[in-house]
Amino acid sequence: MTLSLVVPIFGPPAAGKTTMTLRLRSPGRRIFRLREHVPQEVLAATASSSEHLGWIDEFTVGDALRSYFDAAHEDSGVHTILLDNFPGSASQVDQLLATLWTLTPTPHIEPIEVLADARTLKQRAKTRKVCHRCERDPIPDPRLPAVPANEDPWQCAHCGGLLHPRRGDSPRLFKARLQRYHQTAAGIRAGFTESGIITVTPLETTNTIDGATELLAPLLISRSSSL
Repeated sequence: MTLSLVVPIFGPPAAGKTTMTLRLRSPGRRIFRLREHVPQEVLAATASSSEHLGWIDEFTVGDALRSYFDAAHEDSGVHTILLDNFPGSASQVDQLLATLWTLTPTPHIEPIEVLADARTLKQRAKTRKVCHRCERDPIPDPRLPAVPANEDPWQCAHCGGLLHPRRGDSPRLFKARLQRYHQTAAGIRAGFTESGIITVTPLETTNTIDGATELLAPLLISRSSSL
């Protein structure tokens, strides 16, 4: 087995990117989240204002990509990488492709843009919660969606701890994150298509994230098994 498929998954905040990658995780698939592979001080610098929310310098991004994909390429147990909320800009598309094209054989690249209408995004941002116990975030600013207990929507179903709203979903920060997506999305799409990756597949999650995940799962299987 060798790394044969890389799936960049990008889209607006609260579209369901992380939920989808978590549900698609299986033996042979890994999930790449940029913030898990950069120094703590870099993360802390991006969390202080809406102007720098999530921004990470190109040197740090490039170093993280090279280290991660070199290791994944050497791991015989990995055939697919799902990139959760990456790339986030046209320049990150260039960095990703430059990194992948150095690998032999070069994995197939299947970009997915996850989409939902504005009302759905806003509603999800208001209601989703995170668990500080289950996710030991380095700054601490957990991002992974927690599952509430059936008997108490503010209790974590996994550890029983208290759930909290996600910091980045506050109205001010959510607005900034949504604006940044609208400013960068066209450049991300163009970065792929102009590099010869003709299709950026749109995946609609307005009605249900589970339904969209079920549509994507067979595509991943067919792409990874046919390469």
